[in-house]
This record gives sequence, structure tokens and C-alpha cells, in this order.
Amino acid sequence: MSVFDGAKKQLKKATDLYKIAPEAEMRLNSPKASLQVAIPVRMDDGSLKIFEGYRVRYNDLLGPTKGGIRFHPGVTLDEVTSLAFWMTFKCAVVG
Repeated sequence: MSVFDGAKKQLKKATDLYKIAPEAEMRLNSPKASLQVAIPVRMDDGSLKIFEGYRVRYNDLLGPTKGGIRFHPGVTLDEVTSLAFWMTFKCAVVG
């Protein structure tokens, strides 16, 4: 199971427990937008290296989206999507 699948499972448990409308659950089940980029960079030794980057905007119902940033070669779109998912709820809780 992916990290994001686990996050969606948590959402399902919460919506069932608190009897949240199915429409709200549907809106929260996937991100509003995601972007994947490949950036070519000429290295000091003259070689060309491709760096991948991801940006996920999950839900902007309460205002501008907020996310995190990770600099690591092992970061995946799934991980960034999960982080954006959790940030949506963290921001909603603190208002």
C-alpha cells in the first residue's frame, strides 16, 4: 500500500466515524492539481543531470494551498501528495 493510499484510508475512517457527507469525502479524496517536472542541469564537470520535482495543491477550499518541500533523490509524487493531503487537514484544524 502506498503512503497516499494509507492517508485515504485514514480519511475514510474519519468520514465514516463523523458521518461526513459523501460529497465532501469525494472532494477530499484527490488533489486539486499536481505538477511533475524534469529539470536538466549542467553540472560542474560538464555532464547533464536531470532532477525531478513535484508540486501538489491538494485543496484550496479554506484559502491558498500550503505545502512542504523535500530535497532528496528518493522523494516520490506519492509522498508529496500525502504531505499535501495532511497539510490540508493540519491547516483546517488550526484555522
